[in-house]
Amino acid sequence: MIRFLIKKIKQKGLTGVIRLGFLRIRHFFRMLRQGYGIKESAGTCLGLIKPVKYDTLVRQKEAEIPHPEGLEYEPLVSIIIPTYNIEDRFLRPCLDSCLAQTYKNFEVCVSDDNSSLESVRKTLKEYEEKYDNFFAFYRSENGRISENTNSALKIASGEFVALVDDDDLLEPYSLLEMVRYLNEHPDTDIVYSDEDMLTEDGRERHDPKFKPDWSPDSFFSIMYTCHLCMIRKSLIEQAGGFDKRYDGAQDYDLIMRLSEITDRIGHVPQVLYHWREISGSTALDMSAKSYLKEATVKLKEAAMERRGEKGHLEWCPLKEVVQCYAVYDTDKNDKVSIVIPSKDNYKVLRRCIESIYSVAAGVDFEVVVVDNGSNEKNRAKIEKLLESHGCKYIYEPLKFNFSRMCNIGASNSSGNIILFLNDDIKVQGEGWLSRMAGHAKLPHVGAVGCKLYYPKGKMIQHCGVVNTAVGPGHAFYGIEDTLVVMYGGRNLLPYNFIVVTGAALMLERSKYEEAGGFDESLAVAYNDVALCFSLLEKGYKNVLRPDVSLIHYESVSRGIDAEDSEKTKRRIAEMDHLYELHPSMKGVDPCYNPNFKNDNANYKFE
Repeated sequence: MIRFLIKKIKQKGLTGVIRLGFLRIRHFFRMLRQGYGIKESAGTCLGLIKPVKYDTLVRQKEAEIPHPEGLEYEPLVSIIIPTYNIEDRFLRPCLDSCLAQTYKNFEVCVSDDNSSLESVRKTLKEYEEKYDNFFAFYRSENGRISENTNSALKIASGEFVALVDDDDLLEPYSLLEMVRYLNEHPDTDIVYSDEDMLTEDGRERHDPKFKPDWSPDSFFSIMYTCHLCMIRKSLIEQAGGFDKRYDGAQDYDLIMRLSEITDRIGHVPQVLYHWREISGSTALDMSAKSYLKEATVKLKEAAMERRGEKGHLEWCPLKEVVQCYAVYDTDKNDKVSIVIPSKDNYKVLRRCIESIYSVAAGVDFEVVVVDNGSNEKNRAKIEKLLESHGCKYIYEPLKFNFSRMCNIGASNSSGNIILFLNDDIKVQGEGWLSRMAGHAKLPHVGAVGCKLYYPKGKMIQHCGVVNTAVGPGHAFYGIEDTLVVMYGGRNLLPYNFIVVTGAALMLERSKYEEAGGFDESLAVAYNDVALCFSLLEKGYKNVLRPDVSLIHYESVSRGIDAEDSEKTKRRIAEMDHLYELHPSMKGVDPCYNPNFKNDNANYKFE
């Protein structure tokens, strides 16, 4: 140990070694917060334990997956590959992986965009002669990616088409698993799989993309369906094929338009596609092709116009995340009713109320405070505070029941949009309310939440909720939100989550009423989860807007459940009741990929 320290001091200097030690200690506690054990956390941070490589682990898990035999429905699948000046060392492995499929009813349809590299045509001719199910089209002029892909579509005969790039790889069972899904869900129009990256030499897989089930708001933020994607050919023809105005983001545009025609979109949570990294490609760096940004903006603006959605696009504040997202407008007639349950909590409530009125909300609003029995002294102070701001005060003594208080507030409010807000929230950021309200008004959206920080810093208290096997848990809980990109940018871009916390939960009044409001049999915990479950069961999608970040002085009024054995027992009983009310939701989360370890909300593949 002494020799190790002397060596490190020589390499980094004493200050460097002290700093390194501090960073490792901080990382140790961060790993503990994320659910790792003490031994594993200490061993990893000290370099004594090396985590198993993704490449090794994923291959081990894939070897255990049984693949189907004798599927009843076996549609012809056309693998569509546009080529242009692709080197043989990439093209041949791609073609070979496509032709090695264990599913037999398929064809490979390649269109070459008038490559100047002579080996491309030569290789394609060779494969045409060798394989009966291989077809090639040779364009006489360069039309770029969209027109080239449309040419490949013209020679395709399949009921479904599978989109593959000319330098990537499939697993032998990729089509088989996609068709298995079609057998289980025969009305599906589009189905996509998980994917990962492949080093240029093809030796190592890394950086997996474990995707959610179809999540339209997540998709609008980021093109996550990507590959492998299989689409009903008649649907592509109905949509008019690929649009050359969006070259570079043509797949994104196509799926965006198709999702306006059908919602029968499925997901196979297996890595069935390997996206090869080549210098200068978008697989390696999206910013390597600057025209992608322009195409992405155009296709999103076009989508909003088609859908009659008013608003604007903003780029993610971190340059590492080259994505833009929508901020939707509210109407002049919109009104948000902010419902705040509170009791004997004057100082905390005052901070909340004053913060609401200290920043521009961006939309008309009213505040309705529901008090379930403050003492006379506090009641008088609260009345004076609320009167000075023109707020409505509902005083109704009753045993604490968060659901009941929220429902009372809603019934005494007048807005077409309702925000349920804890009294221990401090509001910040101009336009915070309108950003949430504009999104809440989208027809498919149920509840809208926001990011919540603990006081004094940017430690995350809420950034969406995951419905794990052991119950609902906050994603990225306790992690410092400073220059960090959490899985897929979920702390930076609007994403669909199965649940958003009731500490700051917004939805349209009509949807609140359709879902039956808050379930009053859940008095303290999981009432927000139950409401979100009900919205999901009605066909709505819940969404988190992390561009709205508020401060949460968590559990100031109730205390922390984990510190009280009786409260812990009550919480467990309420969780059991939650799943009695919604049995189909137990251990299920369409927004959380089943490849992640399902006993926590940390997006870990283990």
